[in-house]
Amino acid sequence: MAGGRGVCMNITKKTYYMFGVVSAALNLLGGAALLLGTRLSLLFNLATIAAGAMMLLLATCAQDGKLRRNTSLAGALLTILGMVPGAVGAVCGAASWPVFVWPYFKAASPDAPVRKAASVVFVCGGVLLAGSFVPVPRMLGGCLICAVAVAQGLFAFLLYQKEKEGGAPQ
Repeated sequence: MAGGRGVCMNITKKTYYMFGVVSAALNLLGGAALLLGTRLSLLFNLATIAAGAMMLLLATCAQDGKLRRNTSLAGALLTILGMVPGAVGAVCGAASWPVFVWPYFKAASPDAPVRKAASVVFVCGGVLLAGSFVPVPRMLGGCLICAVAVAQGLFAFLLYQKEKEGGAPQ
């Protein structure tokens, strides 16, 4: 702290979206490990924390509309509840990303990449929900986790890119 000035951090929404990309990468790594026969619960827990942090931090953005702030907060809460064992955790975990992406889907034009990626995230949420209540072989579970992680990562990356370009996500 030279001259009485503190450390200044410039954290933007771009940084928050990167938490989503990291979350997806950790889930992808965990899914790949599951395909190889090892369940790395720590990776999945870290991925859940990163996704929840992204959604919670985005809920604090004053410049976003009320719908986007509320769905970000709801997504963060659902992500936290997704760590609860049992049916409540399964339903909340499957619903967290679809709830989060809803305002982006709604605001985007029909041919926008963000809207297409959001549609895939919705489908993945349904697949996760169904897979939570139906016995799924380990290999298929690993493939599903990888596919969901890619969809979520793509969505978060598109938001990151749009923010990097200086425009609102569409």
